Amino acid sequence: MTPILTLSVMKTFSSKIPLGIFTLALLLCSFLVQPVRADLIEENKSDTAIKMLVFPKSLRVIENRQSGNTDDRFSDPKRIRKTLLKLDPARIVPAKTGEPVIGPVTRVRLRELAKQYNEDVIFIFRRSSNKEKNSIRHQGLLYLARQKKVLALKESTEAGSGSLDEMDLAGLQFLAKEARRVLHSHKFEKRQSAY
Repeated sequence: MTPILTLSVMKTFSSKIPLGIFTLALLLCSFLVQPVRADLIEENKSDTAIKMLVFPKSLRVIENRQSGNTDDRFSDPKRIRKTLLKLDPARIVPAKTGEPVIGPVTRVRLRELAKQYNEDVIFIFRRSSNKEKNSIRHQGLLYLARQKKVLALKESTEAGSGSLDEMDLAGLQFLAKEARRVLHSHKFEKRQSAY
């Protein structure tokens, strides 16, 4: 091989090595990094183009817990039954509770829950306590299973000198009223003629 040919091959090869390494590193990073899925409860945004709801509707209430948060102090079934299971007086089928869901609430998770439970509306709520500030934050959303749409609820932060149980009850009652208000704002009502 002539020295000139060897030199040109080496220049071509050496100029392509950094580009090849960069491409390989980029490809490797794309496989290692998992796509970040948004937590819909934290986003707190409602979907648009929601069709009007014809009542009665069935309801499933599910608690969402963050991974690593296994605090069962507030998971009193009686408290949930007294507040969140009595959302809508227009329904015929009584509301039911579901198994707690751990981790972020994504659209994929909501579709899985809609397959698992046969209710029209799935109400997912989350509680998080801050011991230093003596407060409890309540968040939630409504998932319309047939339409595959999300209705966000206003969050509530209860703080004060009362007991955590009292603050939790007040936060759950706030979520129940907010969910009822949001559901009824999308309720289809038959209009009567003026004749």
